[in-house]
Amino acid sequence: MFVKTDFADKTRWATWIKDLANAGGTGGLNWHVHAARSLQRWLPTREHIASFLANIHPEQKHLLLIGCSAGWMLPTPWLSRFERIDVYDIDPLVPFLFGLRHGRSLQTQSVQLHYHRSDAIAGLPVLLKQHPEACVWFDNVLGQVGVRLGDEEIAERQLSQLKHLLAGRAWGSLHDMYSGGTDADMASPAVECCHWVRMDDAAEESSKVQVNQQTFLHPEAAQWLLTRLNAKGVWHDHATRTVFAPGTQTTLIPWAFKPHYWHWLQAGWVKP
Repeated sequence: MFVKTDFADKTRWATWIKDLANAGGTGGLNWHVHAARSLQRWLPTREHIASFLANIHPEQKHLLLIGCSAGWMLPTPWLSRFERIDVYDIDPLVPFLFGLRHGRSLQTQSVQLHYHRSDAIAGLPVLLKQHPEACVWFDNVLGQVGVRLGDEEIAERQLSQLKHLLAGRAWGSLHDMYSGGTDADMASPAVECCHWVRMDDAAEESSKVQVNQQTFLHPEAAQWLLTRLNAKGVWHDHATRTVFAPGTQTTLIPWAFKPHYWHWLQAGWVKP
């Protein structure tokens, strides 16, 4: 006896398997294996992220955690400040791996964890209406929007609208700004953070940025960042320049993603 499989079921299974492998090109099994092997190299960056979040004290007790994967870079103590966390990711491995890294500790502190396998960025307007009292944290996901869309200009336009969509709400993000190779013949750069404030909404070439209280044109500021990491070759711009509104105080954190391949991460928090 042969049983027909509905086409929609086949499509769902194909999507599940694809997301299991690479989660739309931004995660999945490939990412988790790399992350597990890289935790020691990432330790300085993880400590800087923990230090940044330690100074974030949301009044809200409900968190929408978007794109966190297994929470490889997240500090459990910060998560434990909440009474309920709704975790959104397209990766089917997230409930198991996030639970493995953070679940037991959060459970002992009575934090309710709810997992949702969905594209929360695409569905953000609906989520915000469903959870009007929750704050939001985008965990190293916004810098991958351009990768998923395959068009950095469209990605920047979409990302620039987030701050308007989130107006009146406590929210924050950690995301890629730039990534690329470093000079293998030079010593590995020190992992030192810097303060970054976009001063205006002008076009990238003429916009001004304050870096450690010094003012630069945006291209000069970007070059300053790359020089600090002994950049080599062409670096990738992740189209996240306008995620935060002008005047928002943010922290840039270097990340030794792979040997001789680094990222500049941007972390910021917006109060309602």
